[in-house]
Amino acid sequence: MDKRRIRRTLTATLLLGAMLAGSVAFAAWLATGTGSGYARAITASDLSTDTVATVADLYPGGTGDVKIKIVNPNPYPVLVTDVVRTSDPITSDKGAACDASTGVTMTDQTGLSLAVPASGSATFTLAGAVSMSNASHTSCQGAVFTIPVQLSGQSNA
Repeated sequence: MDKRRIRRTLTATLLLGAMLAGSVAFAAWLATGTGSGYARAITASDLSTDTVATVADLYPGGTGDVKIKIVNPNPYPVLVTDVVRTSDPITSDKGAACDASTGVTMTDQTGLSLAVPASGSATFTLAGAVSMSNASHTSCQGAVFTIPVQLSGQSNA
């Protein structure tokens, strides 16, 4: 064999050996596997309402606004979609005579978009949501009525 051919063969062998050694070294760092990751969701806390000042706009035969302050104790914002009257009685700050015949009713409010911030509160006016009939006792003049409601919504993140 001539020297050129030997040199080419030796160069090709060394080059092939270097490539093979490099790929083996690279492959030694690869690894695969399977398994599971874990995350845990919090348990949502109930929304609540808080006292809020309201304007006197209710009278027998008329309608008025409902003011509602919604408190969100959750660490994420909430979008309240429904404010629905419960079956609990509507009461007043004027006592038994007014409470016995408030004549006050509330129309359920659905399809709302009331945004309440994470760990915060927001106050809303539900326009024309409450009405008073002529059955309301005269002692209800100037009364502030407490209307039990149920709130429904979803996270708004």
